[in-house]
Amino acid sequence: MIRRDGELTQLPTRRRQMRQRRVLLLIDVSGSMKTLTEGTLRLAHALVQGAERVEAFTLGTRLTQITRALSHREADAALARASGLVADWDDGTRLGEALAVFLSVPRFASFARGALVIVVSDGLERGGPEALVSAMARLRRLAWGVLWLSPLAADPAYRPETTAMRAILPMLDRLGSSASVEAIADEVLGYARNRGRR
Repeated sequence: MIRRDGELTQLPTRRRQMRQRRVLLLIDVSGSMKTLTEGTLRLAHALVQGAERVEAFTLGTRLTQITRALSHREADAALARASGLVADWDDGTRLGEALAVFLSVPRFASFARGALVIVVSDGLERGGPEALVSAMARLRRLAWGVLWLSPLAADPAYRPETTAMRAILPMLDRLGSSASVEAIADEVLGYARNRGRR
C-alpha cells in the first residue's frame, strides 16, 4: 500500500479448505459372509491407511470397532489385531441390534454425521425387521450417503427378498455389489464421482 500511495490493488482472499469426507465402514462378519470377510477387511485396512477420516466396525451378533487395530501399517499384523477383537466371527446376523448399539453411543453416532456410510452385508437378518428399519432410518438422517453392498447384488436381476431389506431399500442411496474387493471399490468410487457431479 505504501508503494502505491495507499491504493489497494489486490484484495486479500481466503480459500475454502477442502476436506475429505468421513467414511464409515460397517462390515458384516456373519457366517453367510465368511468367504468375503478377509478381502473386505483388507480393503478396510487400505482405507484406514490411505484416507483422511475412516472409521471401521464389524457387525454380526454384536458391534466391534476395529479402526485402531487397522491403523497398524502392516496389513497382516493389522488383520491379526482386528481378529483378536472380534468375538462373533461366523455367527448369526443381528444387524438391527448391532446398528442400534452403534447409534446409542453418541461418539459412534457422531462418526455417521455427514459421512459416506458403507454397509457390506447380504442383509440376511436373523432378528425382526423393526430394529433394522428403525436403525437405518436414523442412520439415513445422519449420513451424507448410504451404500449397501451385498454379494447377492452381483446378479443384475437381484431384488431383495427379506422383509427387512425391502423395508430399508428406500433409505439407501445405492444397493450395489460386494461380490469382490474390486466390486466394492468400483461401487464406492462410482458413487462418489456421480454424487460429486450433483
